[in-house]
Amino acid sequence: MLLQDVGIVVASLWMTHVGRELLEAAVPVFKPTVPVQDYGPLLLAFLPTWIWCAERLELNHVATLTGPPLALARALVWTQAWGALAIALLLMVTQTSFNRSLIFLFLVISTALLLAAKRAQRKWVISVRGEAIALVLGGVEGVAEEVAVLRGRAVEEMPSAGPDAVRERLRTGSVTEVVIAGLSAENSRAVVEVCDEAGLPALVRLWDQRLAPFPPRVEAAGPAVYLTYLRRAPDPGLLLVKSLIDRVVGAVALLISLPLMIVLALLVKLTSRGPALFIQTRGGLHGRPFPMLKFRTMRVGAEAERDSLLKANEMDGPVFKMTEDPRVTPLGRWLRRTSLDELPQFVNVVLGHMSLVGPRPLPVAETRGLVGAYRRRLSVKPGLTCLWQVRGRNALPFRQWMALDLEYVDNWSLGLDLVIVLRTVPALLLGRGAR
Repeated sequence: MLLQDVGIVVASLWMTHVGRELLEAAVPVFKPTVPVQDYGPLLLAFLPTWIWCAERLELNHVATLTGPPLALARALVWTQAWGALAIALLLMVTQTSFNRSLIFLFLVISTALLLAAKRAQRKWVISVRGEAIALVLGGVEGVAEEVAVLRGRAVEEMPSAGPDAVRERLRTGSVTEVVIAGLSAENSRAVVEVCDEAGLPALVRLWDQRLAPFPPRVEAAGPAVYLTYLRRAPDPGLLLVKSLIDRVVGAVALLISLPLMIVLALLVKLTSRGPALFIQTRGGLHGRPFPMLKFRTMRVGAEAERDSLLKANEMDGPVFKMTEDPRVTPLGRWLRRTSLDELPQFVNVVLGHMSLVGPRPLPVAETRGLVGAYRRRLSVKPGLTCLWQVRGRNALPFRQWMALDLEYVDNWSLGLDLVIVLRTVPALLLGRGAR
């Protein structure tokens, strides 16, 4: 099937080339079509990436092909997206003369043909291997319907079957997984052992209300089996995309802002004694400390004066904030209000210490002061901007600040990142909540 997919990709490029030539003849505004033999580098970038992603996403595995059609389509679209990213990087690095319209048509046509091929392959696999059947035990109302809808399986129910009856049923074949819901602990264990004999997965539904209100994952360490609880595990592919965007955009922003940063560094040096940059250790991902860069906005030795100003702290919780902090220099006050003091943090983004979007990093002492659910904000990489930045910044109380950070952690997506970045611009221009 992988060979079929590769053949479809190559055929799609040829079909696109022919179609592009017809469009060029019909619509003179199109640039001349590049000869098809010149697209060898495009295939060399697209195909290895496509094959690697298809394997990582188990696109051609029997379990995927016989599973929910939506999951199969999702795996294919993600594979195509990674192939498109490889083409984009090729175009950016080599500055080749490929027709952009041809590449767009190629991605559309190849995606359509591959979706049709996957549908045909799915039917063929089911005809050869048999339809994937989930054997549902226990007779709990609604479980069979859940399995049919959410796992895309044909369902066979055995409400009161014991281990011996299950063993006999498995001998007749066609069952691909066993779902256990409502059996006693003893019977559940015995059925799991029967499934292990047959080499089939056993899905045991957990009913214990004392467990966490979010589903666990199961991990094995040697002979021991563990339930792993994590409220939300972001898609590794999306995290990789986010990391690539951070590094590329961070590097571009760093180059663009470099002349301005040189000017600001000179102003800081000329208007107050001390270094232009202030390097402070802050808590990063999972609380790991990292050196965060800023333009110095306070007089030298300001950190040693912090304890004497604690009585004037205007922020609740472990965080220290003052509207009229006497340690801040006149230029530093303007830098803070405009957020220009944060520009050197593009270096932290490029180095991987920070992301473009994420909870703002706190000093190590304040990070260690976070308790309870607030520590969950450390489960993602800190960022230059976040929901707190665009909804009021220092004007918000500590509890609301933390609530916004947790809202971001629990609902993260690339779309949410884009929304926050777009909303950051007017927030910076208006200086909302800046101190």
